[in-house]
Amino acid sequence: MFDAKQMDWFNQLSAEDLAILGAGFTTLGDFFAFLALVKTKQEPKGQGDNVVALIRAKQEHPKKNKK
Repeated sequence: MFDAKQMDWFNQLSAEDLAILGAGFTTLGDFFAFLALVKTKQEPKGQGDNVVALIRAKQEHPKKNKK
């Protein structure tokens, strides 16, 4: 999977370094998800409604929607 040079570089990383990298990638992913929501909101109706509905469905609590 890795050659000796790549493993040497990887072994020099501490657990804290890897945690910082993971947090950075998570933040980057959240940022791109936010940009997708903004872009979907700007598109005309009918082109991106499915994406917004899916994201909203995951965020809403099922018991709060009962009327």
